[in-house]
Amino acid sequence: MDQTNQAETPKNKALPLFILLFLASLALSAFLFFKYAKNAATIQQQSEELKLSYEILELDRNSILNKLAIVEQKLQDRINEILAQEDLKEDLRKQLLAKSRALGAARSKISRLITSEGGMASSSSGPRNLLEATKQIKHLRDSVTSYIAKAERSQQNYVTAKKAAAKTEALSLVLLKAQDSVTQENKLLINKLSAASLLRVIEFLATPVRNRRGTIESTDKASKVERIKFSFLVQESTLIEKEDKDLLIRIISPNGSVLTQNTNKLTASKELFSLRESITFDGSEKGVTLYYAQEAEYKDGAYTAELWHSGKIINSNRFSLR
Repeated sequence: MDQTNQAETPKNKALPLFILLFLASLALSAFLFFKYAKNAATIQQQSEELKLSYEILELDRNSILNKLAIVEQKLQDRINEILAQEDLKEDLRKQLLAKSRALGAARSKISRLITSEGGMASSSSGPRNLLEATKQIKHLRDSVTSYIAKAERSQQNYVTAKKAAAKTEALSLVLLKAQDSVTQENKLLINKLSAASLLRVIEFLATPVRNRRGTIESTDKASKVERIKFSFLVQESTLIEKEDKDLLIRIISPNGSVLTQNTNKLTASKELFSLRESITFDGSEKGVTLYYAQEAEYKDGAYTAELWHSGKIINSNRFSLR
């Protein structure tokens, strides 16, 4: 009898432990079930939000494409208006045509960014692409608008200068026909004819430049300057003899001395010139580009460039280095 009771005692102790483990397992299963159900609901909600985001994204994509097309068309129209002018400078015409081609290429590049399939690969890359495209559209509009404004001013200055030159030449022709009429007026006429025989130069520019990766670009840093670029337009004239013309350029440094290629010691002598070049003038309008280079380093400050012909200054320009 005692042996039977001793055998039943371990069994009675194991039963509550089994029940406790069963209840703990059941509680854990219930916890995991509810947690999974909650996560599933969250995932479903995120999926719905993502779907809605894609629909909004597609609408933004279309609106940005339309905006790009409108901006590009307006800029092309303004460029075409300038190109349609009869008295347009030839070099400006070439620049505008190049700008028009660049504008079309920029539109294609931004369009690819907007419609890129990579933008739909994740929830974040699409909006980033559209944001970058929006920034590029704004930069394209601002930069081309600024260039067009400069081109319009340049053309307006060119037309104004050309009209003034035409008036001066017409007056010179009248004086030329009447030079023998009065002896006293003859001296005055000779002086005016002498002035009329000088080359007429407009848009004289002096630009410090350097060569960077095979491209010539402007710079205002004295330590980076490699050459000084001079560009100007010689206007057409029927009064000036058609022959080679000697041109001199004086570059006056901030301390008043004249830059020269042959010496590092600068001097204020009026007999020195920085650059001497000869151009062939045939009576027609002619664009000229010249370069000045020296071994000595350029100094910070304001410089003055003078263009001389036949012993007289016919134009000048200033530039500064820092």
